[in-house]
Amino acid sequence: MKYLSADCIMPVSGKPVFNSVLVIDGQNRVKGIHAMPSNKVPRDKIIHYKGILCPGFVNTHCHLELSWAKGLIPEGGGLDFFVRLLEMLRTTLDTKSVGPAIVAAMAESLIGGTVAIADIMNTTHTLGPKRDTDLIFYNLIEVFGSDPAKMREIADRAINIHIAFRNVLPKQQLSFAPHAPYSVSRLLFDMVSAMSKGRLMSIHHQESADENLFFLDGNGSIADRRKDFNPELVPYQGSGKRPFETVFAWMLDVEKLILVHNTFSEQVDIDFVEKNVKQPYWCFCPNANLYIENCLPDVSLFRKNNCKIAIGTDSLASNRQLSMIEEMKCLQSHFADIPLEELLQWATLNGAECLGFDKVLGSFDVGKSPGVVLLENVDIENMMLRPESTSRLLFPAKS
Repeated sequence: MKYLSADCIMPVSGKPVFNSVLVIDGQNRVKGIHAMPSNKVPRDKIIHYKGILCPGFVNTHCHLELSWAKGLIPEGGGLDFFVRLLEMLRTTLDTKSVGPAIVAAMAESLIGGTVAIADIMNTTHTLGPKRDTDLIFYNLIEVFGSDPAKMREIADRAINIHIAFRNVLPKQQLSFAPHAPYSVSRLLFDMVSAMSKGRLMSIHHQESADENLFFLDGNGSIADRRKDFNPELVPYQGSGKRPFETVFAWMLDVEKLILVHNTFSEQVDIDFVEKNVKQPYWCFCPNANLYIENCLPDVSLFRKNNCKIAIGTDSLASNRQLSMIEEMKCLQSHFADIPLEELLQWATLNGAECLGFDKVLGSFDVGKSPGVVLLENVDIENMMLRPESTSRLLFPAKS
């Protein structure tokens, strides 16, 4: 047994506790939290830490395979600039750099306290690195393509990735994800829905203001990019509706869905999603939003609507680091009224529930093995993160 204490313990599923000891066994399973003094805790075996103990973080949106692009795309250019430059960089990519960059990014994530990741994939580049790691993955094979004539080619590529992961990592969770409402044809949406039936789906959503404009009347930078990438396509005339409302009819039997970014979502979008999707999760990647669009979602609006919120990091192409505590610090600095307890719930239990990992991860409930993270340099008196606050993994999660 290991007996761990700190200035505060955040169980997440319950209120913060003080002057207490977290007990975990040799498999890092939670055996209980005991208020001190307690005859169940040998005082000479207690390890005390200065800071806050919390469960391991669950990153609900990441692109590990883009780790090679760290620092290559200037900040603040907007989504259209980001996408065009990323596609250009792909043409000159030295594939030998991809694997080491992924391994380094995974190590960075784990050391910082992340224990599980919903990872978006367009290739099998992460397959090797994911074989031997303490990280737990939900792998989402991303599909995109506006040209219906290319659907079979796109589908075959996605299925081949699925087969490769099933053969090598059969125990890891696996599903498909349409890239965004504007980048997937109706036929491709039908295909993805069929292949993902009963499983988690993830989609980039309202990451730029142009997405709303594109669906309103078919204009804007997305329309221009679509024409440049697919010159043979008939121009889209718009639906006169909001993005998700437009494509929802093509997404058959969606039960659990991660909507990622939501930077330009409004009340009408929240109303439609919450009414029509059984289990929606709204994932924020604030540092990436600032990196690309220099804009943040209206987080207060989502809190007002009691939405299920989770946190992601996006990729190193659009972020300086893959650190969940840096995402929480960013949110706290712009929305100071969000309690630390709530931010931690978004970063742990909500993410675990979203990925279906909550029987093991997300909280210090007895029997779980969620990993143990130490938050250091925290303002304990006001229960707030400081700019200098850091996080580190003390004990890994066990799936």
